[in-house]
Amino acid sequence: MNKYPASNQHNKHGHGTAGKVALWSAILLSLALLTFVTVWAVRANPLYSDAATNGQSKYKFIEACKEKLTEQLDEFAKQPGGAKIESTYNARDIVSGTSEGALPRPEAGATALPPRKAGWSLLSQVKLSRQGFASQTVPFACQYEKGGEVQLNLQQQQQ
Repeated sequence: MNKYPASNQHNKHGHGTAGKVALWSAILLSLALLTFVTVWAVRANPLYSDAATNGQSKYKFIEACKEKLTEQLDEFAKQPGGAKIESTYNARDIVSGTSEGALPRPEAGATALPPRKAGWSLLSQVKLSRQGFASQTVPFACQYEKGGEVQLNLQQQQQ
């Protein structure tokens, strides 16, 4: 006769309890770690913003700015001698170049900058290229005041 049982089903001494406790502990620790990582990732989101305070979210502002830039480049391509211009962005530069609050123009003779208004401002660069010419990196700026439209300032040079 075999001294060793083939399964643990006949074991009535409770030796499986320690294994169950370890398993449940591992599950709970994994769940706690997943919760911590999720909370950390949400807080570290570079596109997180207070849309109610600034009139629109940071993401929508960046997309509207890129849209304005595309419209301006398309208008340039329609001019005589113009050609389609491709634009390439560095997403990290655009996100890090976006700051909360729009800076209004200072009044004539002012010695200090006026306080920022609710909105967004962006200062970054875009790489422009068109067929037959070398690519250029061009600075551009966008600004949005709450309740207004996105304004674009592109330092465009003729190629």
